[in-house]
Amino acid sequence: MPILMPMPKPMPKPVRAAMREPTFTILGGRGFIGSHLVRHLRGQCHEVWVPERDASAVFERELGHVIYAIGLTADFRSRPLATAEAHVGVLRRVLEAGRFESLTYLSSTRVYAGAAGTSESAALRVDPNAPGDLYNLSKLLGEALCLHCGHAGMKVARLANIVGARPAGEEGAGAASFIDALIDAGRRTGQVRLETSLASAKDYLGIDAAVDLLARISLSTHTGIFNVASGCSVSNAEIKRLIERETHWGVTVAPDAPTWRFEPIDVRRLTRLIDSVPGAAGVGSATSFTTSFTALLRAAAAAPSHIDATLEGTPE
Repeated sequence: MPILMPMPKPMPKPVRAAMREPTFTILGGRGFIGSHLVRHLRGQCHEVWVPERDASAVFERELGHVIYAIGLTADFRSRPLATAEAHVGVLRRVLEAGRFESLTYLSSTRVYAGAAGTSESAALRVDPNAPGDLYNLSKLLGEALCLHCGHAGMKVARLANIVGARPAGEEGAGAASFIDALIDAGRRTGQVRLETSLASAKDYLGIDAAVDLLARISLSTHTGIFNVASGCSVSNAEIKRLIERETHWGVTVAPDAPTWRFEPIDVRRLTRLIDSVPGAAGVGSATSFTTSFTALLRAAAAAPSHIDATLEGTPE
C-alpha cells in the first residue's frame, strides 16, 4: 500500500516591503534644531521620519525613538495659546496614543532663571503672574508629563542657547534669538549695538555639538533630565572680539547697559553619560560656540546689506 506523504505547505508569498519603520521620528523636524537633527541622523545612516504637521500617521505606526522638537521661542509672549499647544497639547496626544521606544522632549535651560542652582535636580522658581514665565511654565508642564506619564524611555533635554545656521523655509522662522538678531543687524547695517554690558555672559552651544548630544541621549538607556550645554559662559566681550575679528562691522555698547550674568549650566550628568561614548564633543569648553559663531559671521559678512535694523537686546 502506497504511503501517502503530506503535501508540502506552500511557501508564503513574499510580502511587498512597506516603508520600514523608522529608527527616529522627529516631531518639529522642519524647525531650526529639528532640521539639523534630521540631517545629522541621516548622515549616520539612521532611518528618520519627519511627519507633516497634524499627520494622523503619527498614531498609526511604530515611531521608534521620538525626539520632540516642537516649540516656540522669542514670540511666545504674543502667542500664548500656540505656545501651550506646541509645548504641551501635541505632546499630550503623542504620549496618550503614540507607539514609541523612547521619547526625548526638548526643553530649555531658561527654566533655571531665578533658581539657586543649575543641576537637573535644582528647585525651580516660576510665577504665573509674570508674562515672561509662560515659556518656562509650559516647558515644565511638558517635562512633568514626560516624566510621570507611565511610559518607559522618557528623557528631557534642557538646551542652552543653541547657535547655528537656520534652514531656508524653517518653520517658525522670524522668532530670532539674541545671536540671530545680532548677526541680522550687522549684515543689514554694518553696525551692532549691544544693549547689555560686555560683562554679560551665558552658556552657548554650537548646533553640531547639540544634535550629536541629543542623538546620544535618545539612544541611551538612561532616562530623566539632561542639561545639554557647554558648561561654560561666553561673555559679550568675547562675542564683540569675534565680530571684530571676522567682519568690518562696528560694535557699540549702549550707555548704562545692564549686566546679565547667568550661572554656568551644570553638565556633570551629561559628562558622565558621554564619557563612555568616544567622539562626543562640545561639553566643557566654548569651542563649539566659537566654531558655529565664526561660520555664521563669515557667511553674513560675505553678503552685506544696508537696510536699517534695530537689535533686540533682551536676554533669551
